[in-house]
Amino acid sequence: MRAWLNDLAIGVRLAVGGGRTSLARFVLSTVGVGIAVAVLLLASSVGPVLDARDQRTYANLPDATPAAGVAPTHYARETSEFGEKRVNVIYLLGEGPTSPKPPGIATLPGEDEMYVSPALAALLGDPANTLLRERFPQRIVGTLSDTVVEKPTALLLYTGAGPQGREAPLTAYAFGIPHLEPEPMDPGLLLLLLLGTVALLVPVFIFLASSTRIAGAERDRRLSALRLVGSDSGQVRRIAAAETLVGALAGLLLGGALFLLGREMADDVELMNVSVYPADIVPTWWLAVLVLLAVPVLAVLTAQFALRRTIIEPLGVVRHSKPVRRRLVWRVAVVALGVVLLVWHGGVDANSQLWSYSIATGATLILLGVPILLPYLVEHTVSRLRGGPSSWQLAIRRLQLDSGTSARVVGGVATVLAGAVALQAVLLTQAGAFSVPDDHRVPSDVTMTVFAGPEVAEEAERIVKNAEGTLAVSSVQSFSVQFSAGESSQSLIVADCDTVRSVYAVDDCVDGQVFSPHYMTPEADGFLPGRTVRVVDYDGGSEPKVLAEWTYPASTRRLPPATIDRFDVGGLLATPGALPDLPGGYPTIRVQLDPAVPQAAEHVRNALQSLRWRAWSSLDNAPVLSQSQREYLTIRRGLLVGSVFTLLLGGISLLVLALEHIRERRRPLAILAASGVPTGALARSLLWQIAIPIALGVAVAVPAGIGLATLITNLSADLLRVDWPGVAIMTAAAAALGLLVSLLTLPFLRSATRLDALRTE
Repeated sequence: MRAWLNDLAIGVRLAVGGGRTSLARFVLSTVGVGIAVAVLLLASSVGPVLDARDQRTYANLPDATPAAGVAPTHYARETSEFGEKRVNVIYLLGEGPTSPKPPGIATLPGEDEMYVSPALAALLGDPANTLLRERFPQRIVGTLSDTVVEKPTALLLYTGAGPQGREAPLTAYAFGIPHLEPEPMDPGLLLLLLLGTVALLVPVFIFLASSTRIAGAERDRRLSALRLVGSDSGQVRRIAAAETLVGALAGLLLGGALFLLGREMADDVELMNVSVYPADIVPTWWLAVLVLLAVPVLAVLTAQFALRRTIIEPLGVVRHSKPVRRRLVWRVAVVALGVVLLVWHGGVDANSQLWSYSIATGATLILLGVPILLPYLVEHTVSRLRGGPSSWQLAIRRLQLDSGTSARVVGGVATVLAGAVALQAVLLTQAGAFSVPDDHRVPSDVTMTVFAGPEVAEEAERIVKNAEGTLAVSSVQSFSVQFSAGESSQSLIVADCDTVRSVYAVDDCVDGQVFSPHYMTPEADGFLPGRTVRVVDYDGGSEPKVLAEWTYPASTRRLPPATIDRFDVGGLLATPGALPDLPGGYPTIRVQLDPAVPQAAEHVRNALQSLRWRAWSSLDNAPVLSQSQREYLTIRRGLLVGSVFTLLLGGISLLVLALEHIRERRRPLAILAASGVPTGALARSLLWQIAIPIALGVAVAVPAGIGLATLITNLSADLLRVDWPGVAIMTAAAAALGLLVSLLTLPFLRSATRLDALRTE
């Protein structure tokens, strides 16, 4: 044991006390490991962040269960839009002194009072947002704390409902409901989440392993010197393990410090509408312990694995001779095993954990195949290249002698690219499967849709007609048509001829006509002439209320294709004369805004604010999303944010490894410069040494990413849709990253090619 401890102590002294060279190697290794550790700690905090957000959400929800001795609180909620921001407004009215109040407020606010979130307080205080302040003129009596607001950028407002509050749709006897067990996730979303997790974390471990192998050749020469003074091969391996372990432990400390520093700045950062509180970013304890244990173990195993074909003798290292040609069979076998796991699951159920583990393992193996295949591809490609300018020949000769180092440098970036290509393809496919619209659609004309309850529909129409910025107002009523009880229904929109002429561009409309979209056929959709159907109104319930029976007319007219999206016509459009008198229905008001009036939409919203929760509006380019669509967008947003961090990690790690590459070869570079080779030629040779592996990495990553996406989408029976412009952009980004790293290494190259770099310590 004493001998082992002595060997470990020697490794520690070599790592931190071996002169400037050892110190530079130690710093580079620490930085590389530290960045990877910080990302892993951040990834292990995702679960607690989501749990904390859910806890705040459930703590604010009203509980309608009656309680003895408790006077109820009337509760209504609306979403008010301001530009691209959404303000959640909650109206409250208590029936007595025992009325419950939401957490975070001292007393229930009066009609002229409001509690606001910090982000909304800042927005209201901005002089540029006078229209928003006009919409909410109430006096601010308090600011909500972080414990009750979902996220730092959330816009939340509590205000008094006034006497109208007794008509609010909800009655609360308490606030805060138990955290409900989530429903099973849609298989398509589960596949997307699994792929995203694997695609984001696999490159991190690749960069981590690469960082622990910095300056491997210099380490081997030092170990050879130790053999010369009497160390045996076992001692040499223990010393190498200790030397690597020191850098890994220092990287752990640096990664923890970077994580804590970035954590404190979290509330000032918002990416893709995602923001979190610093207090929520706490790693899951068992994942944090796993990171603390895995990083040193991975570092030691990587160092030992690197010595598997290195014979360190007292007079030299065999690694300096021509390396053994790499074998292809086992590399292809790794990818083939991943394909098998994604194609065949042993008959397990798609909702079982074993199925999830099979998918995650298969995707991991395919992504690991990228850095595994890349060294083989680089070696066999450069061995056949000849001729070219001097910078090209220098680069090719260097890659022929040692292609593994450059391939390791680029392998992580290629893995990021493969994961990004697969993610983009699956995201695009899932967007089509869930019918998710584009978040940035531009309306063909400036229009707004206003939804109002039947009791205030006429008042809402009058208000918007008189609002500043309104050019024209049209209104329709929405019903449903059912052939018989229990059957699915078709939508039915009732509008007068003035509305049909102005909205649907039918100039010769006559009352009593019925119109259908151009894609509907009577036989396929069941609207046969003379057939009796039921006009129903769901009235917010699950069972429809029959309003009248209606005989479908003998003839209908087709609407032009250009009008299909107006008022969401997915069924029939009828004029009042074609139908019996129909009570109820859902009024919908279409407002055409004046483009010459600045912020015309905000003027209309301010005018409608007097109706509070009984009327709400939405621009026509802001579609209403279902629960599955919102889940999809949440996952997509989270994966894109994670991709930004992974790409940042890839760029920094590539820079660190490239700098180590220059530092390790500083003497050969200085000799070449002293022999008359221009610095520009050396710089171009370094660029080629990065560009060639990146080009080959793209050649491996793009097919691997598309193949992985194909296997993933086949599991959910979706049709693959490849985002080729996105693939081109990501490929260009990988090339630009290599060029940027090469440019950043130029100052270090000039330093390495000075004549004093020829000195030997």
